[in-house]
Amino acid sequence: MSFKELYLKRTYSSEVDDILNDFYIPVLKKSVNYFRISGFFTSESLAIAARGILGLIKNEGQMKLIASPKLTSEDVKTIITAKEEPYKYISHILDKSTETLEDEFTKDHLFALGWMIANNKLDIKIAIIYKPEGTIMSFDEIASSGLFHQKIGIFIDNDGNIMSFSGSVNETLSGWQKNIEEFKVFRSWVEVEKEYALEDLKKFEKYWNNEATNLEVIDIPQAIREKLIQIVPKDFDINSLEKWYKNSDNKTKKIQLFKHQIDAIDSWGSNNYRGIISMATGTGKTYTAIGAIDRVIRENEKNFIVISVPYSHLIEQWYKSIRTYGLNINFVVKCFSENNRWYSDLKRYVRKLLLGQIKNLLVISTHDTLVSDKMNEIILDLKPDIQTLIVADEVHSIGSLKRRENLSKIFDYRLGLSATPKRMYDEFGNIFLKEYFGEIVYEFSLCDAIYSINPLTYTSFLNPYYYYPYLCLLTNEETKRYNELTNKILKLLGNSFDNIFEEIEKNEEIKTLLIRRSKIIKSARNKLKVLEKIIQDIESKHGEVSNTIIFTDDKLINQTLEILKSKKIYAVKFTQELSNKERIEILKDFGEGYIQALVAMKILDEGVDVPESKIAVIMSSSTNPREFIQRIGRVLRISDNKGYSYVYDIITKPAYVEDSILNLESNLFRAERERVKIIAKCALNYKEVMDEINKL
Repeated sequence: MSFKELYLKRTYSSEVDDILNDFYIPVLKKSVNYFRISGFFTSESLAIAARGILGLIKNEGQMKLIASPKLTSEDVKTIITAKEEPYKYISHILDKSTETLEDEFTKDHLFALGWMIANNKLDIKIAIIYKPEGTIMSFDEIASSGLFHQKIGIFIDNDGNIMSFSGSVNETLSGWQKNIEEFKVFRSWVEVEKEYALEDLKKFEKYWNNEATNLEVIDIPQAIREKLIQIVPKDFDINSLEKWYKNSDNKTKKIQLFKHQIDAIDSWGSNNYRGIISMATGTGKTYTAIGAIDRVIRENEKNFIVISVPYSHLIEQWYKSIRTYGLNINFVVKCFSENNRWYSDLKRYVRKLLLGQIKNLLVISTHDTLVSDKMNEIILDLKPDIQTLIVADEVHSIGSLKRRENLSKIFDYRLGLSATPKRMYDEFGNIFLKEYFGEIVYEFSLCDAIYSINPLTYTSFLNPYYYYPYLCLLTNEETKRYNELTNKILKLLGNSFDNIFEEIEKNEEIKTLLIRRSKIIKSARNKLKVLEKIIQDIESKHGEVSNTIIFTDDKLINQTLEILKSKKIYAVKFTQELSNKERIEILKDFGEGYIQALVAMKILDEGVDVPESKIAVIMSSSTNPREFIQRIGRVLRISDNKGYSYVYDIITKPAYVEDSILNLESNLFRAERERVKIIAKCALNYKEVMDEINKL
């Protein structure tokens, strides 16, 4: 139960936000303490101060409230003339303020405060404000001076995290509900905001302890305390407050999109709702896509929407994001091989959509299930009056021969998502993606994400990182086989190095030889020795190996695990053979720190969220930009107390190169140099890395 689980904006305005459902209810559900300066002691302001309070009550939380009596000039004169102690007359003033209760919202929330007082969950104190010469200030004088007019609230969760807000809206029902309410939020766990949150808490404690100048804070008069308890009806049920919050889950979306996400959706919409959005891993392409779906739902009466993902464990990840966003959707059907009911469930809900019993149907499917005969059979039943949309996550992987041949053409709107949309050595696949989904309509690169500031956190969208390349040489035996394959490629190219990569794309035999050559690189035996050196460097720098993902080859995975075991590092293999349930459990244990390292091949390349990971060791990687960008993206997601991320990369070369193939090898190795440059370009130690790379 932590504030860190919430999506919080830096500022809120009632002009664009639902303050109650977007802020008070979710925050108070996580709170165990709520300290509030509410402005003037009136029925309305007390009720407004209690907004969303049910969550705090259910947490057995405590509230402290400071309010100021709403004294007119006549009230002040009466106090002076009568020469009474302020609180004696103020008791009468406060008594009057609770007599007229017409608004139902005010009644229920005032009753809630009375209930809290009776159950020792609320303390109220009264602030009397004085002029420098010592006379009490009236309501008008306080309002015009701004003294004690700023509204401050402080929340504390079970972990001791502090969050405060401050604004200056008048606390009347019209002030909160009709005028524009604005306030800023400060969080103690965000370094640049911590000082402000702690200062607000300090200010409240100073007032509460009656330590402020020209301000006297006294306990609420006993008569008023009893009055607030007495006005609570005997049959009052504190849970009745739910009626004011019952739409909080669906009324508004909970995620506020960033400018780059909105721009991406606008670009897609302007391109007739077709196109590919290329966004670096961890920059919010999932919520961008959900925002695009949201727009389609709002603009069309009946909708059939498919989100297609490469792996089944990503289905739950998308489903969770849809719920967090608050997407207004009737039904969601999860379609993948392990769910043996997906076919019958989907047929039933499509029938309801056709009959008009539901307006929106969302399907989350794996790519393989999407292109299956069963899915195509159901999709064929859809009618022209139903708007159809496909969102393809990791769109490059849907461009394979089998998938593209069976992908239904029924979808009117088409959105592809990927950090790296291009397929390597597959020109036909790339042509298909362009023809089916359209051009890349928006791009937010890795460097954009590293060096652009997130306005909610004042940090970058992705974690800044250091990059450390390590050289590994093939053994003499591996080098011999490697050079033999390179010689065969040379013969097929006919000693022509013009447009070498275009030639490779056209020639299947050259592609096969390159794959065989890359397998030698990926499974190079000396990588294990380099890994031991990297582990030694990680332990020297960080104290231990933890929060680490090691990307290796299938031929090295068991030896990699043995090395980690010998060094007493608890590591687990994360592969395609695991069930969906096993993957989720492993990722959970890794996130909680029980597992120090994940040893993976390709399954962690695409879409999986592991924000706690901060170290990547790339033992095996192709020259395909998609693969290595996806891999380093696993450790660049922002996470609390993460600091920087670290990428350790093994660059493998033959021990020697024969003179006859030197020119060709130089051209082919250019792709490896480009791979390194792309990773290094956005790193914090860019200059050092490039100096090192040039030496290598």
